[in-house]
Amino acid sequence: MERPTGSFYAPSPFGQNIEQNRTSISSSLSSSITAPRYRSVLRLIESRFHVLFPDINRANKATARLAALSEDMRILSLNAELLAGRSGRSGAAVRALTQYTRGLVRRLMDINDSVTGLRTLYGMSTATLRCLRYLRQIESTSALLGSALQDGRGRSAAIALERARQGYMTEMMSDIHGLTDGMHRLRTMIQVVDDIVAQAGSIATNIAAEAVSAQTHENDFTAVANAMRRYVEELRSMNDETARGLRGATEACDSMREIAVTLERQFRTRTII
Repeated sequence: MERPTGSFYAPSPFGQNIEQNRTSISSSLSSSITAPRYRSVLRLIESRFHVLFPDINRANKATARLAALSEDMRILSLNAELLAGRSGRSGAAVRALTQYTRGLVRRLMDINDSVTGLRTLYGMSTATLRCLRYLRQIESTSALLGSALQDGRGRSAAIALERARQGYMTEMMSDIHGLTDGMHRLRTMIQVVDDIVAQAGSIATNIAAEAVSAQTHENDFTAVANAMRRYVEELRSMNDETARGLRGATEACDSMREIAVTLERQFRTRTII
C-alpha cells in the first residue's frame, strides 16, 4: 500500500510560522487538544494496539522453530542423498529429489531471516504506543492549563506543547505506516511458505514411491519419506498459526492507519471534530 498523501512527513504549515502566530497557536491548541473527539480518537488507536500485541506475539512464537526446522530438513536431505548414492541406480531419483529439497531449505532460511523482522515490528509498536501515551499526557496538560493558554501567561507553554505534539504525532504516523507495511510484507512471505510446504509434501510422496522399487534400501527410503512428512506437517502447522496471528495484526494495523490518517488530516486543517 502506498502512503497516503498529505502526511506528517511534510513540515506542518502550522509549525513553519510558529513564532509568527503565537496567539493563533495558543487558541488553536486550547480548542483542539481538549476536544472530546480528539481524546476518543487517541483512545481508539490505543485500543487497536491492545489487539495488535497478542497477535504479533502469537506469530512470533509460531515462527520460533523455523530455523531449527529448516536445519532438520537440510540434514535429512544430506543423509538421504548419501543413502541414495549407496543404493546405486535405484537411488537416482531420490538423489535428485533430495537436491531439490535443499533448494527449498535455502528458501526457508532466507524467509527466516526476514521473519525475524517480527521482533522489530514488536519494538516499533511499543514505541508507537509510547507516543500515544505522550500525546494523551499533552492533552491532559492542556486541559489542566485551560484558559491560561490563551493569554500572555501561557503562550510559551502553548508553543512548547504544540511542538511536542507535532513531534510525537510525526513519530507515531511514521511507525504506524511502517508497522502496516511490514505486516503486509510478512503475510506475503507466509504465502511463499505455503508453496514450499506443498512442494516438500510432493517430494515426500515421491520418495515413498521410489522406496517401493529400492529393493534392499526400501526401509531406509521409507524412513526418509516419513521423516520428511513429519517436517512438512510441522511446517504447515507453524505457518497456519503464524498466518492467523498476522491476519489479526494486519487488520488491526489497517484500521489503526485509517483512523490515524483521518486524525492527521484533521490536525493539518485544525478541525478536530
